[in-house]
Amino acid sequence: MNLPEFSPQVRFLFNGDADGIISQHIAGLSGIRPDARITGLKREIALLQRVSGDDGQDLYVFDISLDSNRPALERLLENPTVRIFWYDHHEAGAIPTRSNLKTRIQNTRGTCTALLAHAAFPGADPRWAAMAAFGDNLPQAAAALLAPLGLGAGALEILREAGELINYNAHGETPADVLFHPLEVAERMDAYRDPMAFLDESGLIEPLRRQMHEDEERLGDLRPERAPMGKNGGAQLFRLPPEAWARRLGSTFASRMALREPDRAVALLQTLHDGSFQVSIRAPRARKDAPGASDLAREFPTGGGRALAAGINRLPADQAEAFARRFFDVYG
Repeated sequence: MNLPEFSPQVRFLFNGDADGIISQHIAGLSGIRPDARITGLKREIALLQRVSGDDGQDLYVFDISLDSNRPALERLLENPTVRIFWYDHHEAGAIPTRSNLKTRIQNTRGTCTALLAHAAFPGADPRWAAMAAFGDNLPQAAAALLAPLGLGAGALEILREAGELINYNAHGETPADVLFHPLEVAERMDAYRDPMAFLDESGLIEPLRRQMHEDEERLGDLRPERAPMGKNGGAQLFRLPPEAWARRLGSTFASRMALREPDRAVALLQTLHDGSFQVSIRAPRARKDAPGASDLAREFPTGGGRALAAGINRLPADQAEAFARRFFDVYG
C-alpha cells in the first residue's frame, strides 16, 4: 500500500489492546504523525462514530473491525477528501470498493494487526510487533519474527510479559476498571523508538505487573462450569463474578487456557453491571479443522473477532444458556 502525502488532519483510530496500540505506534515510527488519537477499552470498537465528516482528513484505522464500523465508514467515504487506510485481522465482511478506502485486512490464524503494520510501514524495530503478537496470544508468530535477532530466552520473556500486560490493561467494562487508559499508554509509548527503553522508563510495566498478580490471586484455581470431552478434544466453559478484577483478567485467563490445552475450545462469561454477559471465545488451536471462534461469535448480536479468538460484547442474560448449548454443539 502506498503511503499518502502528509495531511494536516491525520487521525489514528485503534483498539486499546497491545495489538492496536503498538500497530499505531509502528505507523508513527515510519514518520506519519497524528493530529489526534482515538481509542478506548478493548470492546470499544465503534470508533468511527466519533469522527466528523469534515474535509481533508486522513484516517488510519488499526485493529478495529470494519464490519462493526460499517455505517460510520460509509458515511465518511461519501466525502472524497476523507481518505481511510485500514489495517486489521478481524472478520471484515464485505469491503466497500471506494477510491478513498485502502485496506490491508488479513483474517487468518497466526497473524495480528501489528505484524501487518510492521510489513507495511518501514523503519520499526521488530520487537514492537513481536510484543503485540505475544499480547495477542501468538507466541509462535512472535518468535518467528524475532528469530533473526538471535535474542536470548530472557529477552523473549520480557517482551512476552510486556505484551500480555499491555493487553490485560485494555480489558474492563468502564475506564475505572483499568489502571491506565489505553490513550495514556499510547501517548507514553510515542516518545520511544527502542521498545526496551519504553519498558524500562515508561512507568507502566511494574504497576501493571503488581495489579495482575493481585488479580491472579483473587482468581485462584478457577474450575470450568462445564467441560465435556469428545473424541477430537473438548470444550470448557467458565463463568466469572461481576468484579473489576474479573473483568480485567478474564480474557488473559481464556488465552492462557487456550495455550495450555490446545485441543480444547474455551468460553468465558463475565457478568456486567446490567446482568448481561461479556463473552470471550477461544477456538482449539491444535484442531485445524475446527470452526473459527468468530464464526460462532457472529451468530449472536455484538459478536465478532477472528479465527482463534473472538467475543460477544454484550450477551443478554436470557441468551446465556442458548450460547452455552451452541458452544458445545460446535466444539464439544
